[in-house]
Amino acid sequence: MAPNIELVLEQPHLLGLDAPTGKIDPIDATTPDAHVSRDPRLIRLTGKHPLNAEPPVKSLIESGFITSNSLHVVRNHGPVPLNDSNTHVISIGGLVNHPVMITMSQLLELPSVTLPVTICCAGNRRKEQNMIKPSIGFSWGPAGVGTAYWTGVYLRDVINTFAGGLKPEALHICMEGNDSTAKGPYGTSLTVQRAMSPEYDVMLAYKMNGEPLPYDHGYPVRSIVPGCIGGRSVKWLSKIEATTYISRNPFQDADNKVFPPTVLSADQATTENWWSNPDYSVYDLNINSVIAAPFHGTQVLLDDLNKLITLKGYAYGGSNRKVTRCEITIDDGKTWKLATIHTELKKKADAYAAVHFDKSMQRPNKSYSETRNWTWVHWSLELPITDLLGAKEICLRCWNDANNSQPKDMTWSLMGMLNNCWYRVRVHLVREPALALLFQHPTTLPGDKTLEGISLSGWMEEENASKLSTEKKKSQGSDDNLKLFSEEEVAKHDTEDDCWLIYNEKVYNCTSFLTKHPGGASSIILAAGTDCTDEFDAIHSQKAKDMFEDYLIGKIKTKATIETKAQPQEEPIEEVVSKEEAHTAAYFEPKTWKKLVLQNKECLSPTLFRFTFSIPEEHYDNSHLSLPVGMHVFLKLKEDINDCSPKPKMVIRAYTPSKVSKKTIEFVIKVYFPYNNVPGGRLTTALNCIRVGESIDFKGPVGEIEYHGNGELSIHQKRRNVKQIGMIAGGTGITPMWQIIQALEHDQERPLVSLIYCARSINEIIFHKELDILQSRYGSDKFKVR
Repeated sequence: MAPNIELVLEQPHLLGLDAPTGKIDPIDATTPDAHVSRDPRLIRLTGKHPLNAEPPVKSLIESGFITSNSLHVVRNHGPVPLNDSNTHVISIGGLVNHPVMITMSQLLELPSVTLPVTICCAGNRRKEQNMIKPSIGFSWGPAGVGTAYWTGVYLRDVINTFAGGLKPEALHICMEGNDSTAKGPYGTSLTVQRAMSPEYDVMLAYKMNGEPLPYDHGYPVRSIVPGCIGGRSVKWLSKIEATTYISRNPFQDADNKVFPPTVLSADQATTENWWSNPDYSVYDLNINSVIAAPFHGTQVLLDDLNKLITLKGYAYGGSNRKVTRCEITIDDGKTWKLATIHTELKKKADAYAAVHFDKSMQRPNKSYSETRNWTWVHWSLELPITDLLGAKEICLRCWNDANNSQPKDMTWSLMGMLNNCWYRVRVHLVREPALALLFQHPTTLPGDKTLEGISLSGWMEEENASKLSTEKKKSQGSDDNLKLFSEEEVAKHDTEDDCWLIYNEKVYNCTSFLTKHPGGASSIILAAGTDCTDEFDAIHSQKAKDMFEDYLIGKIKTKATIETKAQPQEEPIEEVVSKEEAHTAAYFEPKTWKKLVLQNKECLSPTLFRFTFSIPEEHYDNSHLSLPVGMHVFLKLKEDINDCSPKPKMVIRAYTPSKVSKKTIEFVIKVYFPYNNVPGGRLTTALNCIRVGESIDFKGPVGEIEYHGNGELSIHQKRRNVKQIGMIAGGTGITPMWQIIQALEHDQERPLVSLIYCARSINEIIFHKELDILQSRYGSDKFKVR
């Protein structure tokens, strides 16, 4: 425990804060969230796990002003912690007068408050942007929002009561949960001005609509930051730290940004240092509104021209801004009609909450009520059906008390956040099965059970599909002169002198590029004659993909899967193998991904780990591992190991093992954890999350240098004898050198090896002891280390 941190150990059973219970969806039963009860009506946006979900917009608006806990929007970055309110603690440290760790029982001693607050994901309505051009975020529909009555204590009271207040130099309050994502716990920060001011009502909540927080919503305690995007309200809160700087949690810079539309890719944002620029971070929610009804796919019969059609939806003013009006146009903005804002719903909800959620809840005084606008509003408008005859669209915009309104047109941004252009519902006159008006929303979401039986896509989805079809036809038209190849024909071109590849159903002759490839020719030759689409996408940027076009020679004739015919092999170099190896097959295959199981993980330093992988049990007795000295292998795994989507984003990197035995292979790898503005290593942070017993994919061997022994080696397959070998290595770059150094033990005619080895500190020198031993054994005339 850190010095000067006080922990009060009173842990009585907390009445009223029992862990949430409920029916477990079979979808979650085999995931790390098997303890979390969820409503099957929620639309899962990112596959099975982790859960990111919104309700159908029909269910959301019909549930009324207060969103039920089961239908409230969920945003998770990883597994949901299995917390216990009786043992959960929150550390309060940094620039406070009395660092302390508090329990939930202490938190409950403070006077409670219950506030209605709308929580909205910054990505709400992102799918509309993704229809114009894909962002780097998954598609949210128009229901990534919900309003609940949160019960808890003000953050300022917690810090002042238990930590003695802030020191004068404190500028930011950083908060983290105790969840375990691929990047560590989720965290962010607020300015001291917002966090400690009575004007902003930042609170730590332990109840939601009168019940203990559901697991998905932060059980047992979370922060609630009214007026801000949901990403600033940290769930499963376990750490509060006062600092002079904004949060250094990796999510602070990697998420919740609105960049200029000129920033077109994540690579560009990284290269040009956009991520770390605080000017583009999103805190306050912006103004927005949505038409919910008429719902998507609704048909209204034209059997009575006196009919009235009721439009309804929601709006929020952003930050602490009051929604002053909601307007509807059916002529693209030439004229507008004012909708009714149902302010009475908030008053009724307050009265209901005072009875059912918090009996000690006080009615807000007039001054407070007139200066707090933390919730959405619901609106409605009745239109004569005849007004819609001939109308092409119904459009909505709202205004707030700063006279700010929604823009007519969308502005695309890389992360697809804060989309708030006019919401447009298209109107169609249909004649079958009867004359009626058909209403079509911009987007739909797969899994929306309220749309079962409705085959109509969103109008933006239709336009996007049409655009893609047109582009495909253009592409096909421009490719009409390309020669057609079968996969069997391409498979024959799999050598260094004749290297073809398939990428996205097109054929490329990369032979002339082999010597120019920054990663060496061997990694391309490994994929020669095969479809390398997935591997290429996992490693290369858009720039590399554009370069590929220079080598286009044709396209694939058929998508049928064809077994690659065996090619004649060059006469192998004779080598001595053990009796065991003579009766077992080599497990690695240069062109096939093979799974190895993590057998052991050993921590060598705070950032350095030894990973030992083993042949899977089903192949253990009939296979052996072998790797030419100096060669390496590719490792492939999901960038987010919790991503269960059909096609997760993969990351592939080459590593040289530090030791290879018949059944196991060992790697010494430095894990680049996220730090400050540096997001961390894509593969190493994912690899660090792999648990013993789990498997990842390997392929190899690959490499340009092979040491055969007795001073004989091959460079680019050209053999030569050497008397001296000079090596320069830094950090974990020692592993390829270490392979050759270990092979010296078997040499009869040992060459002179001189190694210059650099590391950041004495603790980061890998194989320190082993190198000293070998230097003593061989003598300085054969082995020098500096």
